[in-house]
Amino acid sequence: MITFSFYNISKFYIIRAIIFLMILMPVLAYSKPIVFSTNWYAEAEAGGYYQAVATGIYKKFGLNVKVVQGNADINGQQLLVAGKYQFYMGSAVNNIVAISHGLPIVTVAAIFQQSPTCIYTHEDITSLNRLNSPKYKILVSANEVNTWWPWAMHKFGFNPNQRGVYTGSVAPFIADKNTAQQGFAGSEGYAIRKAGVKFHTFILANYGYPDYTLTIETTDAMVKHHPEIVKKFVEATLLGYKSYLENPKPGNRLIKEVNPKQSDGRLAYGLDAMINDKELIGKSANSYGIGIMTNSRWKKIDQIAVENGLVKKSVDYKKAYTLNFICNIHVFVNKHG
Repeated sequence: MITFSFYNISKFYIIRAIIFLMILMPVLAYSKPIVFSTNWYAEAEAGGYYQAVATGIYKKFGLNVKVVQGNADINGQQLLVAGKYQFYMGSAVNNIVAISHGLPIVTVAAIFQQSPTCIYTHEDITSLNRLNSPKYKILVSANEVNTWWPWAMHKFGFNPNQRGVYTGSVAPFIADKNTAQQGFAGSEGYAIRKAGVKFHTFILANYGYPDYTLTIETTDAMVKHHPEIVKKFVEATLLGYKSYLENPKPGNRLIKEVNPKQSDGRLAYGLDAMINDKELIGKSANSYGIGIMTNSRWKKIDQIAVENGLVKKSVDYKKAYTLNFICNIHVFVNKHG
């Protein structure tokens, strides 16, 4: 015969309450907004995040997400580590460089399988090798000096003295035929075309630059203590991109609210580039879904970083990413957008 004392019953409910709180605590800890920051002003390339807010996808996952804009003057990785953001838009190379400086940052998904990082040239420059002359200036931002620029100097024979400072404006490029500049295919190109300037777009990935871009970065602590939040955020974001490709209007409305400089034409230009340049879709993404990352690709990215002096060979690049989340999330999009 089984008998129950008041003590045993109380103990039973106390244990159940503790288990319930253990399950609930991570969610309660983030009842405040989860802040995600882009690394540039709001534009089509970040459309999936704005779409997930505008259509309520994040809310369906129980997440209260606030998307904020970045720019060239904001060090997003430092703000991520400081706890101002929970997630940040980064790149694989940047993350490897960050951990080499001791920053506890980890990449959990790669939105763009092919980096749209490019060099814009005037129409008379038909190959990047033709730029390796002192007469040409190549405008590169301070951040990119620590990512693709060392690789490009080695690949195309550029001289360090050719570098000029890119400030985010295409005006210097438009004004000087002997100037080339960095860019994101689908972004600056719209403004250059609108100015009536004929140009070429050289996407660095087509020449072997292997970087993942528009990655989702978070902190080691977030991965360790709130893995369910990380998984939900990644999955909801990928569904946001899927929805954005199907009908970008909700996301575009929100983008234009936070960045009035974005026009319908500019947003359409950016979306077309995402589709036509296969930025979201690659061989791995076709098989496993968008956002996917692979160990072999990260190894190749690290080799580029080491070979071009961005990090020492002793840096453990595997600390810069985890496949634990993205390998269990499979979101597929139409190959033609």
